[in-house]
Amino acid sequence: MDINDNARGLLAKMLQKALYVALRTPNDLSRFGELLEAHLQWAIAAEQRGELFASGPFVEEGGAPGALGGMSIVRASSMEEAQQILARDPFIREGVYLPSIRKWLLMEGGVTVTLRFSDQSYLLR
Repeated sequence: MDINDNARGLLAKMLQKALYVALRTPNDLSRFGELLEAHLQWAIAAEQRGELFASGPFVEEGGAPGALGGMSIVRASSMEEAQQILARDPFIREGVYLPSIRKWLLMEGGVTVTLRFSDQSYLLR
């Protein structure tokens, strides 16, 4: 691909943080309810270890969360490490969902957080 100098300069200023995105495709949802708690425990532990950047189900109006699959974004140093992290998820290990993993560069966007100490509230945008 041909990139001009102006675009190259803009790209050089961007974050360019490598992450791994797993798109989860439903495979055998018959065990969803049985494995949901274990999946959530895996996600919380992965988040606490700093492996899980973001995760959640795809939804449609009136549909059950997860019926369409979902997405997880993990922090890893390689595709192999990302695969190992995701393989520990009971939903993936037990075949409820099949993952398609891609390396992704986080380039632009932003997060705004407002913390209010007086009432222990927060706003995330």
